[in-house]
Amino acid sequence: MTQENLGDRLNLYEAMFERNPHDGLVSVGKTYLYILSDRPQDALKSALEASLSVSSKSLRVQLAIALGYYLRNKPGEALIESRYALNIDPASPLCYLVHASILLALRRTDEAKLAFLKCLSLSSDNTFLTDLRLRNRRAICVAQVQNPLLAAYSNLKLRVPDMTEADVQQLVEQNPTDPVLKALFASLQRRSGKIREALVLLESGLASYEAFPERLYLLWKTYDDQLGNHQKGELFVRRLLEVDPLNDRATGLGYSNLDEETLRHINFIKSLEDLPDSIFAMVLPVRELENLIGTTEVDALDITALTPCEERTATTLEKTFMLPGIPQQPQVSEPEASPQISPAVASLTTEEPAVPSQPVMAHMASMLEQAQLIARDLRPTPAPAPMSRPLVNTSPEVVRASTPDSATEESSPVSSVPQPIPPVIREPVSVAEFVAEVTPSKRPLQPAEPVHVTMQYANSLLEDSRFEEALQAFLELSHTG
Repeated sequence: MTQENLGDRLNLYEAMFERNPHDGLVSVGKTYLYILSDRPQDALKSALEASLSVSSKSLRVQLAIALGYYLRNKPGEALIESRYALNIDPASPLCYLVHASILLALRRTDEAKLAFLKCLSLSSDNTFLTDLRLRNRRAICVAQVQNPLLAAYSNLKLRVPDMTEADVQQLVEQNPTDPVLKALFASLQRRSGKIREALVLLESGLASYEAFPERLYLLWKTYDDQLGNHQKGELFVRRLLEVDPLNDRATGLGYSNLDEETLRHINFIKSLEDLPDSIFAMVLPVRELENLIGTTEVDALDITALTPCEERTATTLEKTFMLPGIPQQPQVSEPEASPQISPAVASLTTEEPAVPSQPVMAHMASMLEQAQLIARDLRPTPAPAPMSRPLVNTSPEVVRASTPDSATEESSPVSSVPQPIPPVIREPVSVAEFVAEVTPSKRPLQPAEPVHVTMQYANSLLEDSRFEEALQAFLELSHTG
């Protein structure tokens, strides 16, 4: 943002604040613009005026007050205000980032290091924070292995948490006052169907954190999704928008209840907090905090190599691809390629179409032969051939009555005892005969010329939808291969 645009924006927000001094978002936007204009005294005054004018707890207003005191070189007052902001949202990575900066100014390095690691462990849609986590992912991995509390923090907003309910319960017992662990435990209980236990924990166990956005979000999900109480769920959404309309959980939930001007303020403040003009990147000692947790400039720039945590994750997700129904063949290590082969020859050999392996062809042949047998059994049984003369008076009594006694044994046209029909013996049918039978003949079939069957020819039959001929071609390839 240029200085000219900055001045125009500041004049606009000052005018809007005079028109509506009780709008917390306008006050926060004006405070941020004062900070970017290098006017920390006016920024602190604007934030304090906003705290007196807003009717309820507002996380962004409280965060602006802490930031104003910090920029005025009053870390003691800033620490009190940042703790109050963390009491509103104990799972806000921005609050932990400001808190860590204030602790670093007070030379409380151990506390600053832990606060910064909590900031990096908590996920956010803010691209500035995402880039910060990417730069410090090696340090995060080491810290989460040493401290399971940080690993639990990273599970809070995961769609598929990698921690079990028992693991989180053990951490809650070890840290009974940690609201983030309680929220994570309630989320896992809700996922497993323990709705009553989750509600007790959210409504009673986190009662002292009434405005905790994650608590409000989980209560909304529980009442709206699981219990079907949409009216009560709507109350928690509205409360979440009052506390922090810029929270990731608020996105898309209750924005339909906000007017267009409020949405413009939200988008503008988000643009000031995010890259490329992030106010936190400009005024906070981010590089000093990175040095505090052991991140070097080389580690921050190297984003290609896998960390030990990522290597373990990749190992667990690694799977061997297997064709269904084909027995796995033992892998035989192939001899290394001769170093005398030139790259040009090697590129030519790799461009040749790969021939299917023998197990695949054998499996294909067996499946095709089974298909032939099944199709052969499904064909209707041929009816017995008709007799040469029509049957007349086949009953024995009628025959004796209408035939002279002298000629009964010589000229009887039909035997009085019915003869059994001999069973029909089916001869084996070849694939070519089977294809000829099932192919609908719209014109007389011409004798086919002999064709040298190749994999390319078989694939061309498939592309032309000549499936029966392709089946025969693949079968011949399997026997000749």
